[in-house]
Amino acid sequence: MKKILVVNKGLAIGGIETSLVNMVNVLQKHYQVDLLVFDPVGPVKDRLDEKVKIIQPSWRFQALGMPLKRVIRTKKPSFVAFRLFATIWTKLFDNRLPIDLAIKHQEILQGYDLAISFHQEMRRHTVASGFSRFIDRCVVAKQKVAWLHYDSAALDLDSAFNNPFYAKMDKIVCVSRSLRDGFTRKFPQFSDKTEYCYNFLNFQQLEEESLEKQKYAYPTDKTICFSACRLAKEKALVRAITCLAPIFRKHPEFMWFIAGEGPERENIENVIQKENLQQQIILLGNLSNPYPYMRNADLLMNVSYHEAAPMVFIEAKALGVPVFATRTSSAEELLSDPDCGFICDNTEKGIFDAFKYVTENPNAIQIKKENLRNFQATNEQSLKIIQSWIES
Repeated sequence: MKKILVVNKGLAIGGIETSLVNMVNVLQKHYQVDLLVFDPVGPVKDRLDEKVKIIQPSWRFQALGMPLKRVIRTKKPSFVAFRLFATIWTKLFDNRLPIDLAIKHQEILQGYDLAISFHQEMRRHTVASGFSRFIDRCVVAKQKVAWLHYDSAALDLDSAFNNPFYAKMDKIVCVSRSLRDGFTRKFPQFSDKTEYCYNFLNFQQLEEESLEKQKYAYPTDKTICFSACRLAKEKALVRAITCLAPIFRKHPEFMWFIAGEGPERENIENVIQKENLQQQIILLGNLSNPYPYMRNADLLMNVSYHEAAPMVFIEAKALGVPVFATRTSSAEELLSDPDCGFICDNTEKGIFDAFKYVTENPNAIQIKKENLRNFQATNEQSLKIIQSWIES
């Protein structure tokens, strides 16, 4: 049986980690799949198929991947000393020396038909990086692939520093056609080896989990908007709440439930209180299962400043929920077939005008729902792409 190695940062809750688990669970039905993560601790680990083999890297890579506080709690002198050195050196200079030292002490992994770096190289002053460098120098494989989950046009992850690492990959894969096109325009030197492959989803699990009971029931007489995201600045929730406040006050039949946690929670709470919307905009915190809330909502809200190809768009489509989204690289690509989204200019005025249209046209959401009635989502296209690499 042919073998695949996938390398990632960790198994914490996040879009990249969820798509990682979905992908390896599909691939293990056809190949032997090994998963190497710098930090093997995290809640999404429980979602991995038991046939997926988890490989731990050398302790130096584990020290780079783990949060500093957890490294210190291990009380292992060499472990703590290396991480402190790596943190200081990386902040002062860059991450090349710490990663080179970790690579030097890493056992070479051999016998793979395909090796995938599933997390993009980060900025030069980021400690947890080096994923493409790992498969380049620590793995023997017939094909080596770098997987990119970001919009190169909106978010420059230190391209001048990272491009030499990507130059050594056999393929560079973006998670949507739009991202691929933007990447090759910016980096034409990689155009001949850049492809796109949509994220994998576990549609059966999505369906099953969406039918579970909500802990916090929605009011039955309201139009429900729902978001599930990290409460971070790039998600632009403060901007959206501020500009939409007059509409929510005018339309008390609309409510917005937001699941997630993050550094912007206090700012979001403050603007909700300032706009006196505590009864209409509700922060749910982290949910172990957000899918019943998504399934039972009337509209999924995604108002980010920038996005790559968010899985939440396809999840919403699979559950029959229309999407309200700011215009980002992949929004039109992912929401146009079928037409199931309200896509607005990525400005306060754009968000205001589009949401105003939704609130003033009672049938608008229902029309989008009807467009989704016969939508069937599968992983077939993405699986065929990976199979083509391995079988070629």
